Amino acid sequence: METAQNKQTILNFFEAFSEGNSEKALQYLDDTVIWQSMGIKGELPVSGKMDKNGIAELIKMVKAAIPKGLKLTPVGWTAEGDRVAAEFISHGILTNGREYNNPYHFLFLFMDKKIVYIKEYMDTLHVKSVFVD
Repeated sequence: METAQNKQTILNFFEAFSEGNSEKALQYLDDTVIWQSMGIKGELPVSGKMDKNGIAELIKMVKAAIPKGLKLTPVGWTAEGDRVAAEFISHGILTNGREYNNPYHFLFLFMDKKIVYIKEYMDTLHVKSVFVD
């Protein structure tokens, strides 16, 4: 049951994230949560480590850039105990008309039914080409 509950927590978190509802999204996260978006130098606006406040800011930034929401679709799961690895595909249209469509691999760690750690792998070149360039 724990595995199914953890997967549902992730889906609920990303649903609120996609809606731009940071208050609702943050309820699925432990106060000590760290989101580490992998990038060698951590130079992109979304690479490096974020705490809960940083995640709230990320949600606001994504909502401002993609006002109709960033759709995140799960395509694969591997779960064991308090660890869930999940593959997602995103899709959204930015206010400037650019299409954002990125594949992700996330590792989530749970404690007391809340997410305490998120490790994210994505196509950072696509992020740069759509959001920065």
